[in-house]
Amino acid sequence: MVFSSLTFLFYYLPICVIIYLLLPRLFFKNLWLLTASLWFYFWGEFEYIGVLFLSIFINYIGGFLIEFGKNRKLFLYVTVAINLFILFYYKYLGFVICSIFSSENSITDNWQDIHLPLGISFFTFQGISYLVDLYRKEAGIEKNIFNLALYISMFPQLIAGPIVRYSTIATSLGSILRKNLYMASHYLLLVWDLRYS
Repeated sequence: MVFSSLTFLFYYLPICVIIYLLLPRLFFKNLWLLTASLWFYFWGEFEYIGVLFLSIFINYIGGFLIEFGKNRKLFLYVTVAINLFILFYYKYLGFVICSIFSSENSITDNWQDIHLPLGISFFTFQGISYLVDLYRKEAGIEKNIFNLALYISMFPQLIAGPIVRYSTIATSLGSILRKNLYMASHYLLLVWDLRYS
């Protein structure tokens, strides 16, 4: 699903916004946005949604290790390295192996078609941003895995960016969304007009 598709403009986004507006508490609103974001990713890349879940889990555990561990710098390096290894595996490993070995070598057959999961660069660096901001004490640890998952996987930036630093959104996620509801309601009116004009 792409942002310019009719499915996104006339079905997915209006349903997402309307349900968000109807839910009573911020907890349920954020849980709904997480569900909608994961569905958005599942729609476009269901075979690799496990990679997104793995990224969320690694950064969630890494956050606790950095916050409460004795060697904060070591845990930062290890978790960032794991993030970058996953990115390297899917994005560059096939290219590196095919560059080292000739195209006629049977070794390259298994590596040249490694699939690149949707948005892997964006959600990888979103996770790294969380770890770095936590290490620098520019943001507090996120103990709620659902909130961290929402930060990493929120659909408006999941496949097209930009990469948003965790420290800029950690304490204001709810207020930012509420400020945007006014614009969202006008969007729904526009879609309604386009649909029936």
